[in-house]
Amino acid sequence: MKFVIQRVLNASVSVIETSQTDKQSERISGFIGKGFLVLCGITKNDTLETADKMIKKLLGLRIFEDENGKTNLDLKAVGGELLIVSQFTLCADCSHGNRPAFINAARPEQAIPIYEHIVEECRKAGFMTETGEFGADMRVDLTNDGPFTIVLDSDDLKTNSVDSGSQILDNLSKETAADVLKTCFKLRGAEDFGEAINEVIIDIRRICEAKNVCLLLVDKANRKCSMLARSNSDDAVEDPIDWRSEEQFRLVETWNKIVHDDKSLIIKDIADLQKINSKNPAWYKSLIKAHIYNIVLCPLSFEGELIGYIWASNFETASTVRIKETLELTTFFLSSEISRFRLLNRLHMLSTVDLLTGVFNRNAMNDRVDSLIKDKDKTLHPLGVVFADLNGLKRVNDTKGHEAGDLLLKNAALILQGVFVGYEIFRAGGDEFFILLKDVSEEEVLNKVSELRDVLLSNESVSFAIGHSYVESTKEVLRAFHEADESMYADKRKFYMEHKELDQRRR
Repeated sequence: MKFVIQRVLNASVSVIETSQTDKQSERISGFIGKGFLVLCGITKNDTLETADKMIKKLLGLRIFEDENGKTNLDLKAVGGELLIVSQFTLCADCSHGNRPAFINAARPEQAIPIYEHIVEECRKAGFMTETGEFGADMRVDLTNDGPFTIVLDSDDLKTNSVDSGSQILDNLSKETAADVLKTCFKLRGAEDFGEAINEVIIDIRRICEAKNVCLLLVDKANRKCSMLARSNSDDAVEDPIDWRSEEQFRLVETWNKIVHDDKSLIIKDIADLQKINSKNPAWYKSLIKAHIYNIVLCPLSFEGELIGYIWASNFETASTVRIKETLELTTFFLSSEISRFRLLNRLHMLSTVDLLTGVFNRNAMNDRVDSLIKDKDKTLHPLGVVFADLNGLKRVNDTKGHEAGDLLLKNAALILQGVFVGYEIFRAGGDEFFILLKDVSEEEVLNKVSELRDVLLSNESVSFAIGHSYVESTKEVLRAFHEADESMYADKRKFYMEHKELDQRRR
C-alpha cells in the first residue's frame, strides 16, 4: 500500500461525468481546507491490518510547523482535515518498457472495502474526511503548503516477524518444532476454518501438557472479545468467565500494560500472582475465579496490530520455558492465518450483500438458487417465492435525484425485512427484490403477502408490485421463480393502469 501525502492549505476533488450526448461536466466530490491530501494506492497483497498500520502512521505524522517554525505538530494539533483519493496508478510497475503495468493493483472487490475502511477509521478518529469516488474519472486541485510531500509505503513498516520465527525455531527442540509446524499446517486450505482451528488448539494443549489452552480474539473497533477456540483436559475446571461482555473487554485492554513489545507473560506461582494483584487487581480476581494458578500468555499481532491472545494454563512449571517457546511459534503462524480468514470473511460478505440496502445481492441469489437445484437431499422441502418490484423508483430518481432514490430503496428493504423476518431476502436488480420462504405452507406464503400489502397501505412513500408462487419441492425453484415473476408483472401492469401519471418506464 502506498500513500502520497501532501500538506495542503486547501484541496478538492471533482468527478468527471459524461452525459448520453458526450457532454462532460464536473461535480465536486470533496473539499478540505488545511490538512492532508492523501492519494491512496492499494495492492493485491494488502489487508485491513496493512491499512490500520498505514492509518496509524498517517495520523501521527508531525509535519506541521509549531510556533518556533519546526515541523513538530500532527494533524490533530492543527485541526487539520483529510481528503483521501483512491489512486491505483501508484501501484504501477515501470521496470519493463515504457508502458506501466498495473498487475500489482488490487481488484475492486478487494480494494473497495480496504479503501472504505481507511476512510471510516479516519472519521472514527475524529477527523473531517472527504473523498473522491472509487474508480471514477477525477480531477484534483490543491495548494501544496511548502511544498511538503511524503511517500508512505507499507513495505517500509513491516516487522521482522520472519526473523523472530526463525529464532524461535532455533530455540525449540526439533521434535516440538515439528509438532507445532505439523498442527499449524492444518489451517492451510482448510474447508472449515473453525473446525481446523479447534484441532490446532487441541494439539497445542497436548504439546504443552497443560490443563487449558485458549485462543481469544480482540475486536478493538467494536470493543468486544470472542473465544475462537479452547481445549480443556477432562479434569480441568470449567471457565466461568463471559468473554463477550463489555466488562471483560475492558479487562483484556489492561493486559497491554503488562505484556509489552509482543513479549510473553509468564506467571509461574503464587508469588507471580501476587505481583499481578499489585499491578492489576481486577485481572488477579479473574485468574482466581477461573482457577488459574500458572499461565503463559502470548499476544497475537499481525503487521503491528494486536488481534488477540493465546494462553496455556495450569501446567507443570518445569516445562514453562518450553511452553513459552511453543506458544510463541504457534502465534507466528496463527496471526497471519486469522488475519487472512478475517479478510476473506469480509470480502465474502461484500460479495454477497447489497451495500445500499443490507439484504443479499444478485450474486448471492444466483448461488442460492443453484444450491437448491443441486441439493441431493431427497426429502421434499416446500418453497414459497415472492417477488416485490418497487414502483416509481425511476420517477423519484429523475425528479428528486439518486439520493432520494437510494433512500426509497433503503426504506423498501426495511419494510421487507420487517415482514419477512427469518427468511432470505435478495435485491435481484435495481428495483426488484426476491424473497425465499423454505419449509412453509402455501397458506403461510399467502399470509405473508397479505401482511406486506397491509403494511404498504399505511406507507405513503413505498409501493410494491407483488408476485408470489408456491411449489412442493425446492427442486422446482425455477418454476416458482418464473410464476412469481409473471404474477409480479401482472400486478405492476395493474398498478400503472391505475396510476398512469407515475408510469416512467417508457419515458
